[in-house]
Amino acid sequence: MIQERKVVLKPGRDKALRNRHPWIFSGAVAAFPAFENGEVLPVYSSTGEFLAKAYFHTENSISGRVLTFRDEPIEHVIEKGIAEAISLREKMFDRLLTNCYRLINAEGDSLPGLIVDIYDDLAVIQVNTCGMERLKPLIVGKLAKKLKLRGIYEKSQSNARRQEGLPDSVGSLFGECPNEMLVKENGLSFLVGVEDGQKTGFFLDQREMRQLIGKLSKGKRVLNCFSYTGGFSISALKGGAQAVTSIDSSEEACRYAMENTLLNHLPLDQHEVVRSDVFDFLATNKKPFDIVILDPPAFAKKRQDVNEACRGYKEINRRAFEMMPPDSYVLTSSCSHFIDEDLFQQVVFQAAIEAGRRAAICSRHIQATDHPVSLFHPEGGYLKSLLLHIS
Repeated sequence: MIQERKVVLKPGRDKALRNRHPWIFSGAVAAFPAFENGEVLPVYSSTGEFLAKAYFHTENSISGRVLTFRDEPIEHVIEKGIAEAISLREKMFDRLLTNCYRLINAEGDSLPGLIVDIYDDLAVIQVNTCGMERLKPLIVGKLAKKLKLRGIYEKSQSNARRQEGLPDSVGSLFGECPNEMLVKENGLSFLVGVEDGQKTGFFLDQREMRQLIGKLSKGKRVLNCFSYTGGFSISALKGGAQAVTSIDSSEEACRYAMENTLLNHLPLDQHEVVRSDVFDFLATNKKPFDIVILDPPAFAKKRQDVNEACRGYKEINRRAFEMMPPDSYVLTSSCSHFIDEDLFQQVVFQAAIEAGRRAAICSRHIQATDHPVSLFHPEGGYLKSLLLHIS
């Protein structure tokens, strides 16, 4: 008789799984069988009760990530997960107004380690773990079967992937994958650089905040820092901004920001695009702005980066506060996973104190509906934003 290969938890260490948390830490495991990184194994309690099926890694503190809490075939789990994600998104958007969205948001859609973003008829996927890497052919096949796609492009270049011992993986996986896609968001048009752009090409998680900035911008002077391809800038111009200045250090991002202005038939003379380091610009700028947007890339990519990242967040917020007139607004964000909402708010508070400005929170981050966060996995909520009124 062949003995089942399984992972057994220590006594009293199964509470998290019973509460549907999808992570299994190495310290909770009493016994591993021999396995290859990324292999799916059943998980049992110390008393022999089946708890879940998860894929495992030998060297990470998060040694297992749960795919299902039922004893069912993994192919069925993947097919069901993709089908449920598609069904949820079908209810969210008018495709004539918005045809770019996140289809699969890792643990938020019960598929840990997998991101799938849709740009019209192109899917761009990011595979961050060994477990999902082993399942990638199955995932690509199911996506191609269930969606009318021109192509599926992989853009797996994350720190999480490197921590799993995986090399970067970039390229076409299915069909035709153009370098650029023209998409719609809230009725606005954007060119997305699939191959050369950041992440999967566009920051879909800020959709609701871009719309909010558009509503606030009528007659305002707007500064968009770390502007990338101009998402906030275009929303502000469409909302009637008097003038918008976009700052980014990337020449390619600045080019896209100008092209997106033209695509939406917005006045070029009201959109100044400046290639510059944001810290340098804020240190020397003398112009007043009524709205400042601070949406930088993650300053803390590892836990040991947190102190340095906090100094960076405080510096850009302090400089913004110092130069703004009374009755103005700052939208400040952090996508650093290792800096939680309370810490980020404390850092912004310190910046306001040092700048000698009064600041009131008018709104917090409005989560995009296509970025669900599992109630059982609050760690999935990585993006923080504060809309502040400065006086």
